[in-house]
Amino acid sequence: MSNLQEIKEKTEKHILEYMTCKKDFSYFCSHYILLELPGGDKYLKPYGPQIGLTDLITKDHYALVLKSRQIGISTIIQAYSCWLCIFNKNVVVGIISKDGKEATDFARAIRGMIDKLPNWMKPPKGESGKGFNKRTEQSFILTNGSKVYASPVNPIEPDKTLRGKAITFLVIDEAAFIRNLDSAWTGMVAALSTNQMHARKQNIPHGTVVLSTPNKTVGVGQWFFNRYKNSIAGNDIFKPYIIHWKQIKQLAEDSEWYNIQCRLYGGDQRKIQQELELKFLPAGGSFLEEKTIEILQDSNFEPIEKIKIFNGEIWKFANPIPNRYYIIGVDTAPEHGEDKSALTIFDYETLEQVWEYQGKCPVMDFIKIVRLAIHQYPGLLVVESNSYGNQIVEHLNRSEYSISLYKEKRGEQLIPGLSTNSKTRPLMIDALYSYITEFPECIKSKRLILELIGLVEKSSGRVEADSGCHDDLVLSVALSFYVRKYDPPLMLDKSSYQQSIFKDIIDMNSDNSSKILTNAAIMKKVKEGLNKQGGFNYVNTMEDYFGISKG
Repeated sequence: MSNLQEIKEKTEKHILEYMTCKKDFSYFCSHYILLELPGGDKYLKPYGPQIGLTDLITKDHYALVLKSRQIGISTIIQAYSCWLCIFNKNVVVGIISKDGKEATDFARAIRGMIDKLPNWMKPPKGESGKGFNKRTEQSFILTNGSKVYASPVNPIEPDKTLRGKAITFLVIDEAAFIRNLDSAWTGMVAALSTNQMHARKQNIPHGTVVLSTPNKTVGVGQWFFNRYKNSIAGNDIFKPYIIHWKQIKQLAEDSEWYNIQCRLYGGDQRKIQQELELKFLPAGGSFLEEKTIEILQDSNFEPIEKIKIFNGEIWKFANPIPNRYYIIGVDTAPEHGEDKSALTIFDYETLEQVWEYQGKCPVMDFIKIVRLAIHQYPGLLVVESNSYGNQIVEHLNRSEYSISLYKEKRGEQLIPGLSTNSKTRPLMIDALYSYITEFPECIKSKRLILELIGLVEKSSGRVEADSGCHDDLVLSVALSFYVRKYDPPLMLDKSSYQQSIFKDIIDMNSDNSSKILTNAAIMKKVKEGLNKQGGFNYVNTMEDYFGISKG
């Protein structure tokens, strides 16, 4: 065979291989990305969740990744950035990390991957070697026009971070530990969206990926926490992607890996929970105690059904059980504004969460959600009557569901709905705290859990969502818990199952002397119900309020 023929065959082989790699990132990784590991270089063999992440980025372009530390997520993004630069012209990768060294190391890793590629795959030779026109510690430019820039957030003028760079693919590494990230992000958004629009029109891969282990819910970690919370609720451009170390077979089967990591953190449980177990840690002023927040985040429940409706989503956790009694909290928000309308449903006896809705919609559409909820889960409707909620109250009070509507006693009158005021709000907060602390396992919704974690006690003593956070779902829960703890329902259908199981509640109106006894009976029945569900070590919540002793 002539040399010319050999060259022709080799060239054809390289062209075919080049096109295969360009179309298939996973193939490119497995066959051409070399990692410097003890004992010598080894090809990167991506595991399932790594490829799942790159597939998400390719499809949806915006990914927010909550991850355990040291599980190879930064590595796969470095390989993805390498792939973008090699197989596309004029791609611009921007890297932001918590300090200059971290950002430089990220860029250096991408450059190292390019260096180890075969020459036939690299762009033509430039002024700085094969494939490179320019290379420094924090940036490089390839001869095909693709560029990589790395930078920390400018501490003096954060809004000027990466200014003047036409970024098409942005990586924010260790986002929960970057100071002034909110200002830097605001400064980048306009140019970033324009550059990514041009990339989209040219069918060039583009997007933004935010990576981090968890940090605090306020302060430095607040931007990441808020974006994560909104992404979980489906209210953000970023799609959430969660990778726990146990999802990686090699680590889960290595009995020593986790123990060594724990010892490296000096056995510090806060660091272990944060860096390995994906737990957001409460900051000073958090409403809930740290232990409760940890238990809430242990929840692995996923809705059995999600339904998109009226610019929001219903999350169902359990189907209605015939002859069960439910309590429904309803918080109404205007169609325009930052707040959202929210509705949560709990089993009255067990306190298990079974359903919720959160969304931005006209009040008349939200009424349809409320009617759907009470139709499927019969019980008590607790609707905040302040402001826009009064429209819900008036509608329901004129409907067939009037009997289910909670009535608040004001003097000698029973007024439909529950008003939040200086008298009821502290009791709502108390009921929320006591039930969540006692039964954190009953909360099923991740978006509700993240709202609970974001609650803080202000210097004024007021408990509410921290700046940039929302508490719509939390308020709907507090409404229900207040009524269940301090004002059990009086208006029940007396011709059904409710009459037999809640006779003591119906009889509460007979006279004041029997009120304490009937409330004791209510709590006894609730306790029995909870014990049947698994023995929650129920504490008598009426003791302080009515002076009832246990038993």
